[in-house]
Amino acid sequence: MPAMKISRLALVAALGLAHAAHGADLLSIYRDAMVSDPVYQSARAQYQASIEALPQARSGYLPLVGFSAAWFHNDVDRQIADDLHYNTQSYVVTLSQPIFRLQNWIAIDQAKQQVLQAEANLASSQQDLATRVAQAYFDVLLAQDNVALSQAQMSAISEQLAQAKRNFEVGTATIVDTLDAQARYDQTSALTIANRNDLEVKRRALTQLVGKLPDSLVPLKEPLKPVAPEPGDIEAWVRAAGESSFPVVVAKANLVIAEEEVKRQRAGHLPTLDLTANVGRGVNPQTAVPNVIGSTSNTGTIGLQLAIPLYSGGLIQSRVRQAVAQRDRARQDLENTERTVAQSVRANFLNVTSGIAQVNALEQAVVSTQSQLDSTILGRDVGVRTSVDVLNAQQQVYQTRRDLQQARYNFLLNTLRLKAATGTLAEADVERLNTTLGR
Repeated sequence: MPAMKISRLALVAALGLAHAAHGADLLSIYRDAMVSDPVYQSARAQYQASIEALPQARSGYLPLVGFSAAWFHNDVDRQIADDLHYNTQSYVVTLSQPIFRLQNWIAIDQAKQQVLQAEANLASSQQDLATRVAQAYFDVLLAQDNVALSQAQMSAISEQLAQAKRNFEVGTATIVDTLDAQARYDQTSALTIANRNDLEVKRRALTQLVGKLPDSLVPLKEPLKPVAPEPGDIEAWVRAAGESSFPVVVAKANLVIAEEEVKRQRAGHLPTLDLTANVGRGVNPQTAVPNVIGSTSNTGTIGLQLAIPLYSGGLIQSRVRQAVAQRDRARQDLENTERTVAQSVRANFLNVTSGIAQVNALEQAVVSTQSQLDSTILGRDVGVRTSVDVLNAQQQVYQTRRDLQQARYNFLLNTLRLKAATGTLAEADVERLNTTLGR
């Protein structure tokens, strides 16, 4: 069989091996991870804990009702009369209703912001899960591609090695061609072992997310058609991130909480007013006076209780100064978060747009290197090129194919990262990305 034909078949085998498997796709892996990923489940539990801040804050303005009861046994030793042995009981129901407590009212507004933060953090965790799943999924696909390509390269080099040995035996080539082909074969064999090990590592990393080892994964369709981000204006993405990015939402809420904390601490100078009431019943069957029978009494009180802070040793003023400093820190943290998010959006936007150009360039490079390999093989057959030239051309073909697959996966991942940076990444985007896979 001509060497040119062998080389092309090896490349076709490398491309087809990754596409032969049928198994779990990206969307099914993502949905499994939402149920089994411990990082995301931890975030959900944290969300459930965080939203309890609001009912706890509201309780500060709701009635407080309590009940207490007491029972005592009494022994009275008397010198002028018989000793007394009796029991006494008391029962009291108390009610306290805040009427004016500005600090408690401000705490409710702070709790609402804490709930907003909890929602943003949970949504951010879901976005993070999507990118982690996609990263792990494409890492496995790339590792599979590398194994397939290295095996195909070994097959092609094996043919070159066999031909070099035959040519040496008949005296049409030197031992140098045989030794060089053997060296390339050994190097590729070592690379294949390393690629198989890397594939197993990547599969285990995916298992960590879903709790099970998928039998196989659905690969990318051929060819991949990269789509430019819409809108195409990078600053439009930055402006959108300033409104919807979850780190920005959290930082803005944190600033509001800090501003409200300043008000809450200053409210420590203000009086508080509560409505209080209690109803009680006491039972005392005996008294210390001879021949006097005890009594049962029912009591009830209701009224307003006013408390005016006069001096607390400078505690309130110190807390106000502390809250002001924390507010200034929250403002600077927000500024830093907005700048960081804007930089992340710009970087991911450029990664997507440059990724399109890189994929297109590498697709053309695959065609060019294959043409170069074909011409090199032809040149060797007519005596103007050497077997070493053919091996070098083959190496370039397989390396370009590896680079192309890596560029495709990077492009797809960067589209998710761009959406995540703006806070707009949703399951619909995972579904859309899933359409680039083919069964």
